[in-house]
Amino acid sequence: MRDYYAVLGVEAGATAVQIRRAYQRLARRYSPDVNFWEHDARALFEEIAEAYRILSDPTARSVYDRRGPRPAADGRIGPAGGRRGDDVHVPVELSFPQAMAGVEVDVPVDRLSACSICRATGAAAGAEAVACSHCGGLGTIWNDSSRVAAVCPACDGAGTRVSEPCRACRGRGVSPSRATVHVVLPPGLDTGAQLRVPGEGHSGPFGGPRGDLIVSTRVHEDPRYVRKGDNLYCEVPLTLMEAVLGGKVQVRGIDGVVDLVVPAGTQSGQSFRLRGKGVRRLTGEGRGDLYVTTRVEIPRDVDPRAQELFRELARLLPGRPGATSPGSARE
Repeated sequence: MRDYYAVLGVEAGATAVQIRRAYQRLARRYSPDVNFWEHDARALFEEIAEAYRILSDPTARSVYDRRGPRPAADGRIGPAGGRRGDDVHVPVELSFPQAMAGVEVDVPVDRLSACSICRATGAAAGAEAVACSHCGGLGTIWNDSSRVAAVCPACDGAGTRVSEPCRACRGRGVSPSRATVHVVLPPGLDTGAQLRVPGEGHSGPFGGPRGDLIVSTRVHEDPRYVRKGDNLYCEVPLTLMEAVLGGKVQVRGIDGVVDLVVPAGTQSGQSFRLRGKGVRRLTGEGRGDLYVTTRVEIPRDVDPRAQELFRELARLLPGRPGATSPGSARE
């Protein structure tokens, strides 16, 4: 049998109002009266109704939280003791350099922890077991649809329940708390990446194990780079002389300055590939590449002496491409 909280799409700490609203929304969507042609709609609707019946009853919900889902048809059962707690999702913002190099952060986490007043039992101090009012202490109830006796959902067949719930946790065995979790974020993370930290989520009710902490990252953009997967793209300015004569120029990489050799006659917009200078891969060894696009900068406000030198160069250099083509103004 599926987790009733998962069936309704709510967390284990959901309030009665949240559970009712979730049921109403799902009931309208999957009602057999609406889905005439969906063969699975009736079974799904019955599962939703059963989940709401248990979770809307404080006593039945308390027992369910203690025991977890009932045995399925194949004999599998839920975990012993309280059910496992829900996962906690926390966003973390990273600068571009932090995402590239990796970083250790202390993440504040609001989560449910074992109630310190009742020590996760859900019972008030000195509370005694009393006969279950739902089944009259029999542990079974009469099922009208199947005309057979069924295990009482309120006391799980025990015939008794706690007389007075803990006021601090309202009988759930867990209460809100805040903790700081130290998380190691590896290099190469991108926006939308998720890192799972086991056992740092919500505590399960009545001593159940904790869920996990899911850290979702948001990486701020860097004006110098465009990232595509594990590859980085950037521009490097070239002087006119560097473009014409070629030479060695320095490119700022994520790990420091990298030398790029540009050949003579490099054009503006020409791209060069620096292997292994991109982002470190999360799924394996190695790194992506860094693609550098050149941008030739034309000097402005040239003085008369420089203008004369450029005119001299114009007489020595080959003519402008297309200058002698049909229709050229220089014909």
